[in-house]
Amino acid sequence: MTVQQDAMHAEHLKQAQDHFRWRKDHLEALATLKRAEAALMLHEARIVGHEAEIARHEEQIAHGTADAPADQAGDHARMAHAHSHGAEHHLGLLNAIKAVAAQLEGQA
Repeated sequence: MTVQQDAMHAEHLKQAQDHFRWRKDHLEALATLKRAEAALMLHEARIVGHEAEIARHEEQIAHGTADAPADQAGDHARMAHAHSHGAEHHLGLLNAIKAVAAQLEGQA
């Protein structure tokens, strides 16, 4: 091989190694995005469950326990705690997603 061929070969190897690293990084990023998607779905499921509990509680307040079972001891406090805890995670996750969106818009 000539000196020029050696240099081109070395450059090709460096580029191929860069590509492997980039692809690894991309796959890890996609896995993270899937985890974020799953976290959003889980949060949605918890919201639906909480809304059902609120509706049951409101029905019980309005009409007594004939139409809706009475609250178990500590239910209201547990749900209030879950609500505030969910709010913290909601903001953190959405801020991270907004940062990704801003990065993508900057690349356009």
